Amino acid sequence: MEQLEQYSCEILIIGSGPAGCSAAIYCGRAQRDIIILDGKQESALAQAHEIFNYPGYGEMEGPNLLKKFREHTQNHDTVRMIKGDVISLIIGMGSNMISTRTANITADAVIIATGRGQRKEKIKGEEALNGFGVSYCALCDGPLYRDKVVFLYGNDEEVLEDALILKQMGCIVKIITEVGITDLPGKIKEVKESNIDVYDKYQIIEIIGNNQGVIEKIICNSTDPDKPNEMKTFELNCLFIFSHLPSNSIFKKAGIELDERGNIKVDEEQQTNVKGVYAAGDVTGGLYQVVFATSEGARAGINANKYVRQIKKV
Repeated sequence: MEQLEQYSCEILIIGSGPAGCSAAIYCGRAQRDIIILDGKQESALAQAHEIFNYPGYGEMEGPNLLKKFREHTQNHDTVRMIKGDVISLIIGMGSNMISTRTANITADAVIIATGRGQRKEKIKGEEALNGFGVSYCALCDGPLYRDKVVFLYGNDEEVLEDALILKQMGCIVKIITEVGITDLPGKIKEVKESNIDVYDKYQIIEIIGNNQGVIEKIICNSTDPDKPNEMKTFELNCLFIFSHLPSNSIFKKAGIELDERGNIKVDEEQQTNVKGVYAAGDVTGGLYQVVFATSEGARAGINANKYVRQIKKV
C-alpha cells in the first residue's frame, strides 16, 4: 500500500507561477530550505499567448517567460519542486502542516501563490458535508471506510490510481466520471479487472446528508447526449472528489481571511491575518499583471525569510 511522503522545509511556496517563482528566488538567495508545490492548475502565464509588457523581454510567449522564471528558480540548490494540490492546512500554531493527496509537508512559513485558479462551481451540498463523508484525499481518509461503499468522482488517471489503492485498503469502490470509458487513461483496464464499477457519462449534481449531517447519497445527471434526462441516485459512505479543489474554501477553513470576492487579504508585507503565512500574486486580487505578481512574490519572499530568521535566530 502506498504511504504518504513526508517532507519538511523552512518555507513552503504553494504555486509555481510568477509570484511563487519570484518568492523562491529571494528565499533561495537567502539559503533557506524551500519547497515549491506545483499544482495541477496551469499558471495563467502558461495560458498567455503573448506578453508585451514585462520589462527587459519585450514580446514573448507566456509559456516561454514562465519557463525562464522556473529555470531561474531551480538554479538555487535549496529549492525543491514537488507536484501536488493542497487539500488541507493546519497553520498558525508554530510549525505549519500542509497536506496533498500524496504528501504531508511541515514548514516554518508558508507563501500562498496559487493564482486566481478556475472558479468551478461546487456541487450542491458539498461544502456542508466536507469532512462528513466528502473528502479530497483517498490516502488520508481511505482507511476510515474499510468494508464501506466509496465513490470516486473525476476524469483523470489520479481517480483510477486511487480507486485501486482504496480497493487494496478493503473499501467497496465505485467510480463516477463525466467522460466515456474510452476517454479515460489506459489504467481503466486494470480498474475493470479489479471488479471496480465505473459509471461513465454522469455528473454529480447534489450530495445529500442524513439527519446526523453525514453523507447518505448522491444524485447524478447523465452527460450522454443520447440520454439527456437520465438520472441516477447512489447510496454511499464517502465521496472522494477529484474534479476540482475548492482552494479558497480550504484557505478560509484554515483561518485565512478572504475579501468579499474570495481574494486573500494581505498587509503591506504580503502577510495574511495568520502570522508566518503570506500571499502574493493573483490570489490577492488587484491588477492581474505579471510584473505585479513578481513584485508581490519578492516582497512575500523577503518577509517570509525575515520571519524565519526571527523564529530560528539564524
